[in-house]
Amino acid sequence: MLPSLTALDLFGCHLFIHPHLSPANFTSLSSFDLGENNFSNHMIPAWLGNLTGLLDLRLGDNNLSNPVHGLFEQMTSLLRLDLWGNRFDVSFFKSLCNLSNLTYLDLSSNDLQLSIPSEIGQLSRLAALSLFGFNLYGSIPVSLGRLTKLQVLDISYTSLTGVLSEDQLGKLGELQALFLSHSFLTLNLSSTWVPPFQLQQLEMASIKVGPQFPGWLRTQKFEELDMSNAGISDAIPSWFRVLCYDISSLDLSNNNLTGNPLEFKELKNNNYRFVSLSSNKLEGSLKSFPSDISSLDLSQNFLTGEIPPPYVGQMDASTYFLKLSGNRFTGSIPEDLCKLKSLSELDLSNNLLSGKVPLCFGSLQFLWVLNLANNNLCGQIPSSLGNLGALEILHLNGNKFIGRLPSSMQHLSNLVIFDIGDNGLRDTIPAWIGGMSSNLMFLRFQSNNFYGGISDKLCLLSSLQVLNLAHNNLTGYIPHCFNNFSMMVSSEHGSILTITYDTTNLQNYKGGNELEYSFGNLVLIKSISLSTNNLVGEIPDGIMDLAGLQTLNLSHNHLTGRISEKIGNLKRLETLDLSMNEFFGAIPNSLSTINSLSFLNLSHNSLSGEIPSGNQLQTLTDPSIYEGNSGLCGKPLPRSCPENKSPAENDPILDDKDHGEFDWLWFYAGIGPGFALGLVGFLAILFFKRSWRYAYFEFLESASDRIAAMIAWKTTRRARNFH
Repeated sequence: MLPSLTALDLFGCHLFIHPHLSPANFTSLSSFDLGENNFSNHMIPAWLGNLTGLLDLRLGDNNLSNPVHGLFEQMTSLLRLDLWGNRFDVSFFKSLCNLSNLTYLDLSSNDLQLSIPSEIGQLSRLAALSLFGFNLYGSIPVSLGRLTKLQVLDISYTSLTGVLSEDQLGKLGELQALFLSHSFLTLNLSSTWVPPFQLQQLEMASIKVGPQFPGWLRTQKFEELDMSNAGISDAIPSWFRVLCYDISSLDLSNNNLTGNPLEFKELKNNNYRFVSLSSNKLEGSLKSFPSDISSLDLSQNFLTGEIPPPYVGQMDASTYFLKLSGNRFTGSIPEDLCKLKSLSELDLSNNLLSGKVPLCFGSLQFLWVLNLANNNLCGQIPSSLGNLGALEILHLNGNKFIGRLPSSMQHLSNLVIFDIGDNGLRDTIPAWIGGMSSNLMFLRFQSNNFYGGISDKLCLLSSLQVLNLAHNNLTGYIPHCFNNFSMMVSSEHGSILTITYDTTNLQNYKGGNELEYSFGNLVLIKSISLSTNNLVGEIPDGIMDLAGLQTLNLSHNHLTGRISEKIGNLKRLETLDLSMNEFFGAIPNSLSTINSLSFLNLSHNSLSGEIPSGNQLQTLTDPSIYEGNSGLCGKPLPRSCPENKSPAENDPILDDKDHGEFDWLWFYAGIGPGFALGLVGFLAILFFKRSWRYAYFEFLESASDRIAAMIAWKTTRRARNFH
């Protein structure tokens, strides 16, 4: 008996409460939290209806369904009802509309498909209504406009359709926060309409707002505004530039906004400030930005000029994310960026930047993404980058870096993506790469001047999923230890670790083309590309153990030997390019068992025999796949294979391969005696035939005189040219 208990919090206690259990005498209980218990019987205990004095009841995330009829009819005092994360139907939703004293109702993340009942207008005292993530269908009833006390309305991430107009919003004079994002709603509000409310928070991402910039926003005083992917194709109005000076969170990305970029002032007492104007059509130069903007994303626009130094005012620099990629910035990278000591992500890729990488970048100890790809940066890669112990993603590809790879980079022990492709680096592939990071998944050194052999130490990178060493000057043999790449052996995908950076990309060979993959797809790729080098020898059997491999490109080398029958082990292979090598023998029949194969190139080798048919190979009908192999026959080539004679009933059945080798043995055995017999015959004729003997020696003497004269003439001419 606890008659004086007023509040009971059993949140997340993993309780099992029997529906017929008689409760204690909670006569004074006003607040009861049973959230996140996930009751195994999926029913609301009927005895809860006896707690008629409750003001606050929380039953969220319990997977409850089948509520007891009339359960809440006696709880007329309820002010707050939290039922998110359950499975209630529309009739239950309607019954809640009789709780006329409710000020807070949360039905978000319910599983059943419902619509908003027209009875919702009866909750005249409701201040907060959350239907976030609800399987809501249909349109918003006009009766919602009768909730004149409403301060917070969240109907985001639903399947609501139709138009949201002044009919629903015109009387919500106390509204402070409106969340409409990721639904199928269309906002139809006049540009001259003056709302009766002043919003502090407005989120309407991925709904139809444009094409004009909404003029009714001018009367609002936002702290947070998300209007991304809203179909706006318009210039940013001047009044909005003033309005957002002091805004703490602004997202206008993925529209077609034009004009100059916005300017911002330094705010005081602001812990986190977010600004994203990416993927628009903004142009002009960028003004200095305050360093209290925690995240600034202006990528994928048409901004020009030099990157300005950040304005570091009275407050400590708190910029964590700076993304300026995909613009037309010129000049060098400002060293003042090193003042942003908290910087975690720096993306300056795909611009027109030149000069050298600032040495002070090595002091950014929290940096875990550095993307300088596809600029005109030059000089040597600074050794100070080896100090970035937290670095996980490093893109230096597509520049003009020269020289050797700094040995200090072996200290980047957390690296996951390492891309220095498309530069002018000249070095051997250092053995220390094999021990630099156990997390390394993507290694791309393509299109440089790396020379020498491929070190066996590379095989220590057990997490590797993409190895691209194509278009270099590598020599020697392919290591036999590639089967140590355990992530390529497995069909499972690698872990993303701590990475949440979703704008990085990686170029990789697939289907005969260089494709660019976003990071979200990178973990799905398993690829080896060693093309356009000077590698020799056979394909090691270790590669045939990589059952998860999707792309294998060994083209344009000097590889030889037969294509192993074990290639059929690569069941997930989609791209196979062995062209421009010296492979010989038959194409293995096991190749036809790889059902995922969509691109194949075996051209310009010395392959022979009939082209296998069946399964996926039947869909690869381009004759160029096999061109340059004079010994191949059968479809899709125009050369038909000779018909084999059927063996007689008692004749031994000979294997094609054994029969061919037997013939070659006879051929090699006959070369020696044949040469000896021919030489004896020639000498005998010279011995017995005097006229032939004189003519033969006269020819030899004349030929030797001509050769001597030619040598003397060329020697004299070269001496004259030299002087």
